[in-house]
Amino acid sequence: MVYGSERCHRDTYSTLVRTALGAVPEKVMQTVMLMGCLGFEVVYIDIIGDLLLGDAPDYDGLITTWLPQEVKDQWWVGRQLVLAALTAGVLAPLSSLRTMGHLGAINRVGLASLAGFAGVTIWLAVAAIVSGRAYALPLGPDLPALGGCTAQRVTGALAVVPILLTAASCHQSVHPLRNMLVPYSRALLDEVVATSLTLVTALFSVVCLSAYTAFGPNVRGNFLNNLSPAELTPLIGATAGNVASLAIKAGYAVSLVGSAVLIMFPLRQSLLELLVPAKVAHGAKPVTMWLFLPCTYFLLATAYGVAVYVPSIWTVISFVGSVSCTITGFMIPAALLLKYMTKRSFNCRLQRFAAVFVFLLGLGLFLNVFVGVYLSLTQPQPSATPAAPEQGGGAAAGREEAAGGGAMAAAWLRCWVSRGAARAASAGSDGSLKEVLRWAGWGA
Repeated sequence: MVYGSERCHRDTYSTLVRTALGAVPEKVMQTVMLMGCLGFEVVYIDIIGDLLLGDAPDYDGLITTWLPQEVKDQWWVGRQLVLAALTAGVLAPLSSLRTMGHLGAINRVGLASLAGFAGVTIWLAVAAIVSGRAYALPLGPDLPALGGCTAQRVTGALAVVPILLTAASCHQSVHPLRNMLVPYSRALLDEVVATSLTLVTALFSVVCLSAYTAFGPNVRGNFLNNLSPAELTPLIGATAGNVASLAIKAGYAVSLVGSAVLIMFPLRQSLLELLVPAKVAHGAKPVTMWLFLPCTYFLLATAYGVAVYVPSIWTVISFVGSVSCTITGFMIPAALLLKYMTKRSFNCRLQRFAAVFVFLLGLGLFLNVFVGVYLSLTQPQPSATPAAPEQGGGAAAGREEAAGGGAMAAAWLRCWVSRGAARAASAGSDGSLKEVLRWAGWGA
């Protein structure tokens, strides 16, 4: 994407795809980008709700932990009202900003919370090992739980890959970050993108390994719900457990607020490009507030509705990963590289070979979703299936939950079909390590 933007002199993903690949790929990209960014927005709002309220019956969230047990299930601390207040009182004002430059403080708090999050999971893993409570890491997924035949097991295992892709899908943020780099240099942006992906991969790996070592198969669908005082006390003590739980949840909530606001920029851009392409064309004036604000509030209201009423956030993550991330993160960037990497050097040929492999991999993962749905509808399901993960989407899921993600999405779609049938700031340019890490934080 960075190389293609340099060759085309385009400053948005949409105009880059239109210039390089044509109008039809542009419309496909705009549609899946809209769905993907909306899915991310839903995930962020839903996880913030988990952090604020916690899970039944304990309700040990940032709000409910201070309330008496008898009032924790009252309507005024219900999910609908709390998320409505969050969306209207926090996300709406922040999303009304025209640029990302004012979000630097939230970004710094978010990065600190992510570092603390990884540190706490390592602490828990070490404590579990020292106390003899550690779980052995699994060598692979529980294949018999994925289906009764080999095809179901293979598609179920492959369905996990798009879910993992959501952790490294930063393509929607590349061009907004590119526009913030003043003066811009391709070398600096390359380093920012590479550092962002490295940070995310390292964080994801550390949290996954440490979480399973500490909690084993008891890891929840939203791992943040494992960081409750009740579950931390046996490992690190009552006082440390309470402090660590509140600190991590508070910091991570701030981080997710920043992420929800940042994802609004490409989400809003994608909707405007579909509805009023002339208003956001290359060289056009900034859209008026009469168009900017209604678009923003409509998207927030839609994300709120999905976050509140969709029964499992795992379905949203599966859809975002398998549809949006494979197209915008694998297939289109690979096509751009094949389009513009035309030199006959060994390095260019190697990159073209990698682009072909990535394109075919993305196509295979995309088609695997429909194969999995077909098998789920036509093949008998195993008698002992993993329990559906609870609402929420965290950085690390339990073994059965992660392995069964595709099957759960297919089961949800099957249920839906059956019901339907029944009814009929400023940036430096020196390229130093400090500068790269600063902008990589936005990407991460």
